[in-house]
Amino acid sequence: MNRTLATSLTTTIFLVIGISGIMMFFHFFSNEVKSLHEYLGLVFVGAVFLHVFYNFKAMKNYFTKRVFIGTLLFTVILSGGFILQSSTEKDNPKGKIIQSVLKAPLENSFLILNITNAKEKLEKENLIYVETANIEELAKLNKISPFEIVNILTR
Repeated sequence: MNRTLATSLTTTIFLVIGISGIMMFFHFFSNEVKSLHEYLGLVFVGAVFLHVFYNFKAMKNYFTKRVFIGTLLFTVILSGGFILQSSTEKDNPKGKIIQSVLKAPLENSFLILNITNAKEKLEKENLIYVETANIEELAKLNKISPFEIVNILTR
C-alpha cells in the first residue's frame, strides 16, 4: 500500500508540476499557476522521498549505474551554473526598476504607476498612509508586502 501511494503521489504531482512549469515557461496563466507550481513542488519533494524510501530495494541498482551517475552529475553542473549565474547578476534591469519605484518618493511612484486616490484606497483597506514615506516604508509600516501595497493602489 505505501509503495503504491508513494508512486501514485510522485507520478500525479510530477504531471501537474510539469504541465504548470510548461505553462509558466510559455507565459500561459503564469501568474495564476505560479503558486500551484511552487507549493506542489514542495509536496513533490516529500513524495519523491517517500517513493525512494518505499522503493529503495528496487531502486538501489539504478543508483550505481553509470547512466544514473552521469545524469546526476550533468544535472548538478547545469543547475549549479544557473544558480551561480543568477547569484552574480548585479545588473538585473527589472530588479533596478522595481527597487527604484518602491524606494522613490510616493508622488514619483504614483506618477509612474498612474495611481490616484492612494490615501483613500489604503485607508479603505485599514492601512496607514504617510505622505512622506515611500512604498517600501508604507509596506513595513503596515506589515505587508510592498507588492501588496502596489496591488491595492492599482485596483
